[in-house]
Amino acid sequence: MIEIIRFIFSGLILAIIQTMIFKEINLAWWIKPMPYVYFFFLLPISANRFGVLVGSFFFGLTLDFLGGSMGMHSAACVSIAFIKNAIDRYFVNENSLQLQGFQTVNEQYKGWKWYYLYCLSIILAHHLIFFSFDYFRWSALFTIISISIVSAVSTIFFMQIFRYLVGKK
Repeated sequence: MIEIIRFIFSGLILAIIQTMIFKEINLAWWIKPMPYVYFFFLLPISANRFGVLVGSFFFGLTLDFLGGSMGMHSAACVSIAFIKNAIDRYFVNENSLQLQGFQTVNEQYKGWKWYYLYCLSIILAHHLIFFSFDYFRWSALFTIISISIVSAVSTIFFMQIFRYLVGKK
């Protein structure tokens, strides 16, 4: 029960940081960091899949409500919760992760190169889905791909800063 309350609190803090700080930062029209994606990396690999989908919907709904984005965050969050299962099956051996004493994927599991490739795949999938809903036309395909790549790199940067500032010592 304490873990669920911790995840809800972490999600609310990340949603507030996203909507109050990162939505207002104007790096450029094509750099849009979304460090709230870190919420999906906080979830344990063995979490209830249905509960994660429902929680992702309400997390995205909170972002939509606070940021006024009309369902784009909800759609992207639910899609990522669904896609993350396949990415986890591809990248992570759950038994090996648990035998090493980890509940979540981190740099100590297989090294930093592997971890950043894992993060980039999830974040890039999220950004492609989000910006596809944002632009929603075939003529903007190059724009969607380029903004997704640049924003994914900036998201990883800010996510790691947040992780080191708030992470366990």
